[in-house]
Amino acid sequence: MDLQEIEQFGRKYKAYVSPDEQTGAFVIVGPPEGLVDTLSLPEPFATTLHNILYERGIFTYADAAKKNVILGALQEALKIDAQKLAEEFLKYEKVTT
Repeated sequence: MDLQEIEQFGRKYKAYVSPDEQTGAFVIVGPPEGLVDTLSLPEPFATTLHNILYERGIFTYADAAKKNVILGALQEALKIDAQKLAEEFLKYEKVTT
């Protein structure tokens, strides 16, 4: 079996794929199939987050447990700049006080 990128329903996976094209057999390495679905996220956000996990190589709990890895993936999926958000809070408080 060859390690390849596969795509199902718009979601990318790293998988071991059978060289026999007729069987189409594969074993997913990561990200875990259905993982983001357990979070009850709406589409297309769930697929976007899944693909970000794929691109960043976050396939296991050990990968996810590294410092700020999950935070970075969520920020990318939400397209939020944490520094920009903090600056906006500062601006807002200066105007309202």
